[in-house]
Order: sequence, then structure tokens, then C-alpha cells
Amino acid sequence: MRRLELPRTPVGIAYVLALAGTALTSILLAGALWARASTKPTVVLAGGHDAPRPVTPGVVPDTLAADVARDFVVTLENYVPATVEKNLAFLETRVAPEGVHGFARLAANLKKLVKESKQASQFLAEDPSSWKIIRDGARLEVILHGTRRIFVENALLEEARVAYRVAITPGEPTRNHPTGIQVSGFSVRVEQPEKGHGKNP
Repeated sequence: MRRLELPRTPVGIAYVLALAGTALTSILLAGALWARASTKPTVVLAGGHDAPRPVTPGVVPDTLAADVARDFVVTLENYVPATVEKNLAFLETRVAPEGVHGFARLAANLKKLVKESKQASQFLAEDPSSWKIIRDGARLEVILHGTRRIFVENALLEEARVAYRVAITPGEPTRNHPTGIQVSGFSVRVEQPEKGHGKNP
């Protein structure tokens, strides 16, 4: 059985030390790259209404919660027959798992109503200073107000001031949804209904 003999000359010893150093460096670098790749980002930049906002996964700041709630309601309530299905399909990607079934029923009913009546809707959100953020433990809700106008065949059927209550929950950030923030539920209350005046949108 042959024994492995280490070089005894200065050049040979230097070669062995250099080889060992290279191998150790490669192992450390691979470990560092693996650790970086497996670590979730602590902060991401999400688009806000006025400027990008830094977001820590799992933490929803008030300003971003308000932005998400507003975008959800505006997309839901601003539609014409040609856009309602596209809007609802997008909103389905922003609904939390616990709210999927309820939203699917709402979407099916709305699409049927729009198809049969040619209904259109317009929503004008009020100034954010009138909105309210509610935090109670893990619960986070945004209450926002605005004016909703319902049209049928281009005639104004109803105009009303409405209040939306939107429940917000953190989710897993993805490439298509950088913040990961989702809507787990919502409700709407008509505050000041007015009959239509036959105006066109």
C-alpha cells in the first residue's frame, strides 16, 4: 500500500498551502452565496401613489394599507361592460385565500348583472385625510369614502356617497406582487343615496 507523501521542498509546501487556501475560499464563498439566496429580503420597494415606499415583508404600514385599499376599491367600482371581467380577474390576484370564495361569488353576480343590463360604474375617492385606519391586534382595516355613480345605457341611474371598509392582511411577496399585501374581506355602506337625473357619464 502506497503512502501519500507530502512535498518537502519549499516550493512544494507553498503549492499545497495555496491549493488548500483556494479550496477553503471556494467553500466559504459557496456558503455565503447559499445563505444570501435562502434569506428573504428584509425590505422591498413598493409603488405608492406619491413615491415608492419601503416595505418589510409581514409588516403593513398605514400609508401602504390605505394605498392598497384605495386601489382595490377604485378597480372594483370603475368599470364598463368591456372592462369588468379584466378588472375582476386582476382583483382575484389581490384577494387573500380566506376571501377567495366570497369574492368569486361577488364577481360572478357582477359579471352577470353587467352583461344583462349593460351597467357601468364610476367611483371617485375622497381625500385620504377623511379615511380611517383601524388596528386591533393582527386586524388591520381601512375605511374610505367616495362617490359612486351607476349608469345603465349611458343614463345615470344612481349617485351615492359610499363608505368602504377593507380588511388588509400581509402575504408573501412575489415578482408580480412585490408587497404581497392582500385583501381578506370588504363591505360597502351607502350613506347618501340620490336618484338618477338622466345624465351621461
